[in-house]
Amino acid sequence: MNEKQHIENVFHKHSHQSRIDYKIRLNASFDCIRFLLQQGLAFRGHDESEDSSNQGNFLELLQFLVDHNEEVRAIALKNAPENLKVTSPKIQKDIVNAAAVETTDAIIRDMDDAFFSILVDESRDVSLKEQMVVMFHYVDKK
Repeated sequence: MNEKQHIENVFHKHSHQSRIDYKIRLNASFDCIRFLLQQGLAFRGHDESEDSSNQGNFLELLQFLVDHNEEVRAIALKNAPENLKVTSPKIQKDIVNAAAVETTDAIIRDMDDAFFSILVDESRDVSLKEQMVVMFHYVDKK
């Protein structure tokens, strides 16, 4: 009888708002990941449980963003559905891998036929783990 209350219209309106909310959550995660990558910081902490005093850089930075942005606060972390928090380590790794591919492609486009050098150094740290650094140098077109 009332078109505005028809299930199809209600579902369409709900799904549109869900997509907007998901984009906001995803962009908040992107912003945190972008910051951590630019600063060269670790993402994960030793104890990422909700009652931990330090949940790791990614979750703490996302919590900071939630605390200082009303739009993100309304739909992220505790206010997000359990299966749509966009904070799992797998999602973080997928986003970091996508950023790595885009960065590599940008460097290759910028290099063109320029000369480059690669320096690889490896050492063992105090816990007897091998640590490797790969340095890539080139002169850009500018």
